[in-house]
Amino acid sequence: MRDEERTPRHDDDPACERGPVRAGDPLTGLLDRVRAHLRDLDDGEPASYIPELGRVDPTLFGLSLCTLDGQVYGSGDTAVPFTAQSVSKPFVFALALADRGVDDVLARVGAEPSGEAFNSIRLEPGTGRPPNPMVNAGAIVTSSLVAGATPDERFARILDGLGAFAGRPLAVDEAVFASERATGDRNRALAYLMHNAGSLTGDVEEQLAVYFRQCSVLVTCDDLAVMHATLAGGGVNPVTGERVVAPRHAQHVLAVMATCGMYDASGQWMLRVGMPAKSGVSGAIGVALPGQFGIGVFSPPLEEKGNSVRGIAACHLLSDQFGLHLMRATAPERRPLPPRSLHPSPLRSLRHRPRDQRAALDAHPDRIRVHVLQGDLDFATAEQTLRAARELASAVGWFVLDLTRVGRIEPVAADLVRALGEDLRGRGVRMVLADPDERQPMSRTGDEFPDLGRALETCEDALLAELGLDPGAPVPLADCDLFGRADARLRTALADAFGTRHLAAGEAVETPRAPRADLSDRIVLWYVESGRLAVRADAPGVVVRRTWSAGPGAALTPADFPPRFARQVVAERDTVCRTLTAAGLVELRTQVPEAVAFLERAPLDGADTVERPVV
Repeated sequence: MRDEERTPRHDDDPACERGPVRAGDPLTGLLDRVRAHLRDLDDGEPASYIPELGRVDPTLFGLSLCTLDGQVYGSGDTAVPFTAQSVSKPFVFALALADRGVDDVLARVGAEPSGEAFNSIRLEPGTGRPPNPMVNAGAIVTSSLVAGATPDERFARILDGLGAFAGRPLAVDEAVFASERATGDRNRALAYLMHNAGSLTGDVEEQLAVYFRQCSVLVTCDDLAVMHATLAGGGVNPVTGERVVAPRHAQHVLAVMATCGMYDASGQWMLRVGMPAKSGVSGAIGVALPGQFGIGVFSPPLEEKGNSVRGIAACHLLSDQFGLHLMRATAPERRPLPPRSLHPSPLRSLRHRPRDQRAALDAHPDRIRVHVLQGDLDFATAEQTLRAARELASAVGWFVLDLTRVGRIEPVAADLVRALGEDLRGRGVRMVLADPDERQPMSRTGDEFPDLGRALETCEDALLAELGLDPGAPVPLADCDLFGRADARLRTALADAFGTRHLAAGEAVETPRAPRADLSDRIVLWYVESGRLAVRADAPGVVVRRTWSAGPGAALTPADFPPRFARQVVAERDTVCRTLTAAGLVELRTQVPEAVAFLERAPLDGADTVERPVV
């Protein structure tokens, strides 16, 4: 169930236009697969020591993810409200830090893992401080430190603060609040112990009422994802754009969540899942991956330590399969950079094509879209790519991902790119990859090429075929653009002046290097009738790469060939070339001067500035 009516706090903020993503999105599909994998996991029971929580449907299961620019993805029961319980603790801790400062807060509550259960009675010897703000004792103290002259004012500040983290107004489940208050004797014992030790001041029952109400605030999976994305983004709500807490306070909260958020299972959690998290006995788990996203999970059945069984399994699955561990190494020089979606016009391939093919491509510039990725391809960059693909114009038929500047590809990103290819195929769009490192296949269609040039050529060839033009069809010399509107006599004279060369696939083109005293055998003009030539930098000591290519109908001069390493020009297929030598040009000038004059005026491959064949 998706909350399609999420209402941001600021209706006039442009950021509020962002929100839940349609079903069928590749990232939503990834979350669906995680849920499907765990749907038969039926271990655990809902919390029964709070009667209202024991009445919750144990089959509920929601999984939401919010990116740092406000895109919310979800699967399952993501709009079902439930009480925040202990998942509220990191956010109230953040409010206390904002209102009192870190030194004042740490004077009353520690920041060390307890290694004990969430309702442990252990306090620090000598000071009476609870060990950290994530256990019940510490949370009772931090809620008392939030600004407000009266308990009602303090709770109003807490409720408004939690709403600011969620990006919408929140409310209290009064039935759960009454149930918590009626069954909270262990928390009362903790509060009176701390009051006696001096770490909790004020009226104990009033302080407890604020804490019980805080735990009874209603949220959804989507809310938890947004709230944790706010922490992951340094305190700025990604949906509303509002700064809720300072970056340093978000950093402090994430540090304590990483070491204490999962109670006496926190060490194992960080070892295996590796993301700051907080659980609650309602069956909720909130996760923040700094700089990337927030996650909200809800499934009421709990294990013996009070954590959601399915929630833990879902987070393990996401972290293990998709490489989300906070401690994974990332090369500093390959940090992700913002991806760019480029209009294809400036990125036309370097294939030499005849005039009719160029004109056809020029007439359809909106059919091919290029998306350039840079740095490591991680979750955040992959998600932005999904969004760019989702916003493609209806005319686009080919979506090219340029991975030339990409370093490492995270497993989660590879999975998302594969899912994107399937999604695009269902929409009639072909995804093509340019990846010089030839890493693990991601397209599942074989549409992967070692450079952007070949990827673009493939898209252009497919577009031309769709338009009724065969880019591989032979173009006889007599029919080429080079001769333009020459009459039959001139065409015959020009064609007779050219020799013929047959090149087998893989054969190098040897351009004659005659002594300067005799340049008569030097080829001054090449014409490809069939097949394909390409320049490859494969000389000793040169990294193999491919620059331009020439197919049927292309005319080339020596200026188009590399100045060094003659063997860089190879036939990629069986190729027939027509060649004009310097001696042939001299003879043609003598016998049919008007033919040479016509040739010198003709554009080569559509470029008026290409060097003319001269002797």
